[in-house]
Amino acid sequence: MQQDFIKSIVTDLFSIPALSHRIVRSKFTKVALENIEVSLTPLHFEIMVLLTEEGPLPVAKIGERLVLAKAHMTQLVDKLVENQIVIREADPDDRRVTRISITVKGKETLDKIHERVSLAYKKALSSLSENDLKELTLSLSKIRKVLPKMI
Repeated sequence: MQQDFIKSIVTDLFSIPALSHRIVRSKFTKVALENIEVSLTPLHFEIMVLLTEEGPLPVAKIGERLVLAKAHMTQLVDKLVENQIVIREADPDDRRVTRISITVKGKETLDKIHERVSLAYKKALSSLSENDLKELTLSLSKIRKVLPKMI
């Protein structure tokens, strides 16, 4: 019986993040990226978030974290540099390595995008019934409490 629960949980642990990510990327982030001053894609947004959370990173490390090929990363970073969202800088510990850092303009743009994503979430959530909202709140709260126990 316990093995059946575990099997079901493993399936959910794989599917829920992927589903959540697809919904956020395809629906909310695309809406948030419309009508901003620069032309960005959801992948640009993910790079900006990663750099904000972790600080300057080499291109290869960004690609590794986002599971993107180096050739694709170069194009994405070039576009961000062109729009003054990020800068390339030499790694102080190893001049052969170039690190990518988010700029003040990049942080301001990210703040605008976050505002728009939050509004899109609120709009989507407002279409749910009160019962669905209660269930979602309870479920998310339980997930936040249980997941750290797995580490």
